[in-house]
Amino acid sequence: MNKVIFLLSILIQLSSCSFHSSQYDLFKSLFIQEDSSLKPEKNWTAYWLNQQIDLYAINLENQTIFADEDINIFYKDKQMYKITGLLPENSVLEIDSNDGTLVYILNGKKIGVDSCKAVQSVVSDDLSEKYSRSCFEDKSEKMYENQIIINSEGMIISMQFKVHPDYPLLQLSMK
Repeated sequence: MNKVIFLLSILIQLSSCSFHSSQYDLFKSLFIQEDSSLKPEKNWTAYWLNQQIDLYAINLENQTIFADEDINIFYKDKQMYKITGLLPENSVLEIDSNDGTLVYILNGKKIGVDSCKAVQSVVSDDLSEKYSRSCFEDKSEKMYENQIIINSEGMIISMQFKVHPDYPLLQLSMK
């Protein structure tokens, strides 16, 4: 009897003039179970400022975007080139790589230029490949290394990049 009264009250609510999506969502959740297996999973993890951030890897033509609801990290040609949502105040960070330099641009303003050596490639015994590029900070002249590791199947499994002159390296790895 309680079920009948409950269903009637739901039907009355649904047919009333003041229909709200929350009512529909309640009704829908009672009768329809969502198939969570159809939802994509966040299959990468970013390590940034002592935080772990799970991300989706979205492969498009010649680039990959690592993203969640707030962050977008754009990668192509063995270089991260644009990041949104990672830095405070939703800043847009761009990294221009050309002629042995990395130019860091924050919200349209150049904030640093680092000099880099050519990319080095090393193949290990397990047929994975490591691409590394040694760079020198313009301000402190400290050396850092941007890296990409590709497994024997040709898939990128981890990477680390300097993305801002005043921050540590951003690390990404496949889960």
